[in-house]
Amino acid sequence: AYKTELEVQARAARIARLSWYGVAAFTVLVTALSFSIQPHLAEAFSAMPAGFVFPALALAGLAGIFVFSRRRQELQAFLSSAAYIIGMLTSVVFGVFPLVLPANSDPARSLTIVNASAPQYGLWIGLVWFTPGILLVLAYQTFLYRKFAGKVRAEDAGY
Repeated sequence: AYKTELEVQARAARIARLSWYGVAAFTVLVTALSFSIQPHLAEAFSAMPAGFVFPALALAGLAGIFVFSRRRQELQAFLSSAAYIIGMLTSVVFGVFPLVLPANSDPARSLTIVNASAPQYGLWIGLVWFTPGILLVLAYQTFLYRKFAGKVRAEDAGY
């Protein structure tokens, strides 16, 4: 809805408003199932209550999507959806840390950040190549942002 206009914008906004209810329902369902399947989540949030900032970010993002899409403030709705995704992902990471892949059967078989990390040399090589790689990504993102700035117009798209 943010990058389009006219009929396409109206259709995208309508789909976004209707989809919100499904996303909200699945968020509740997935959260409840996650806490029942992985007890480590409740332990992590109990041990460090400051971690509740991440689910709060997700809820604020979800509420922002609802409010801003009804007000037809597409940019704010889009940014709220990004906050929702960031909040959900960081909630998972916080909840399972230091585990990467928890094992329910035998905790000793869990994959942790220590036993899953690459050898020191591989980490060093990755760090060295990260700098030119991220500079290339930033240059490409800047190019794309400028190239595709503004709304997609129906006459430009051939509609």
